[in-house]
Amino acid sequence: MPELNPPPWQWPAGGRVIVAFSGGPDSLCLLNRLRTEDCSRPITCLHIDHGLDEASGDRARAASRLASEAGNKCHVVRVDVPSADSPEASARRARYDAIKTFMQAGDVVLTAHHADDQVETVLMRLLRGAAPSGLGGIPRQRRFGPGWLVRPLLDWTRADIEHFLRAHDLSALHDPANDSPAIDRNYIGQQLMPIIRKRWPGADRAVLRSGRLCHGAAETLAELAAEDLDRQAVSPTCIRLTDARQWNPFRLGEMLRHWCHREGLAAPPGRRIETFLQQLDRTSADRQPVMAWDEGIIRQWRGRLWLQILPEPPGKWSLEWRHGRTLELPGDIGCLELSGIDHPPTPLTVRSAQPGDKLRPAGQAHHRPVTQLLAERDIPPWQREHWPRICLGDRLVGVGDVWRSEELESWLTAPTGRMKWLTSMYRGC
Repeated sequence: MPELNPPPWQWPAGGRVIVAFSGGPDSLCLLNRLRTEDCSRPITCLHIDHGLDEASGDRARAASRLASEAGNKCHVVRVDVPSADSPEASARRARYDAIKTFMQAGDVVLTAHHADDQVETVLMRLLRGAAPSGLGGIPRQRRFGPGWLVRPLLDWTRADIEHFLRAHDLSALHDPANDSPAIDRNYIGQQLMPIIRKRWPGADRAVLRSGRLCHGAAETLAELAAEDLDRQAVSPTCIRLTDARQWNPFRLGEMLRHWCHREGLAAPPGRRIETFLQQLDRTSADRQPVMAWDEGIIRQWRGRLWLQILPEPPGKWSLEWRHGRTLELPGDIGCLELSGIDHPPTPLTVRSAQPGDKLRPAGQAHHRPVTQLLAERDIPPWQREHWPRICLGDRLVGVGDVWRSEELESWLTAPTGRMKWLTSMYRGC
């Protein structure tokens, strides 16, 4: 039998070991294989009951018994799977969300994905037009929730797992969902792979080798994309396009993917990136092509690309700023701090943007439209509504911590007077 790879002493962090335990052949093999390993960390099982068929509750109870027979406690979590075009994807998201909720910092979650799963994954992603990173298949370990996700059975074939269960007289549970040819993975494993193996007996080894090569290529591309991003970055959320416009689309697309990952976001779908790059190629520098996806928005503006992570402005709002202390602003805009002043002006309020806002900044002779002030400072249009407006009574006396009227400025003339807007939003390149 193959060894676990990586073995327990190479698993990251130091928290609990959580076995994602369905009670099926793969997870039953993994749990019982762990009994022969020297693992000093506490091991527990987690069974996710999707409730997709009438027998799911019975399987959950049976899985708990199997885990107990192996000497481990099994926690059962029932989830609701929303109806969607892809029940398989919805069930997977619900399962992974439940696992993350169960985890604690430093935990390692073990799943029993094996070599046959890897072959099916590579083929399925190939049919969907995946990039090298996708064709690299299932990673052995990656960050996951507050800990890590590890797959130590990727060197095991389905035949290896069946042999292990026979040798240890273990009877696994059967999930009828694994029989449905309507699920893409089942169709590939049950219908396509037998035909492919009959014509090409070495197909599994060849696909796995291609997956390893693609994984290596993806790692190399990631290193190059990181170097490109370091050269082009103006800030964490702004990069220059001047040089990148001369690159081929694939290179620019890889940099965009790496940019998103560096900022903690899942990258946009590949087809969406391709469409956005086509728009960049066809659009003049004064236009603003936009690429939006579930995790963020990337826009072109003034020859640069801007990544928006903040949510949309929180609508119309107004807050009293009592005693000049720290004021928490709505919608993750941040907070305002006023310090070093014994008697702050009152009544001081902070509000959202309003049409026609004008301010006469200290040292200037006339009132200016706030939108004009923000534009002159190269604040992107989609960020301008986030800037808090500071009012004394019904008079606008400040915008963020950059523009202040003579009236507000006079309150900050003390040597220690200080106003600061603390925000994660980048406010201009």
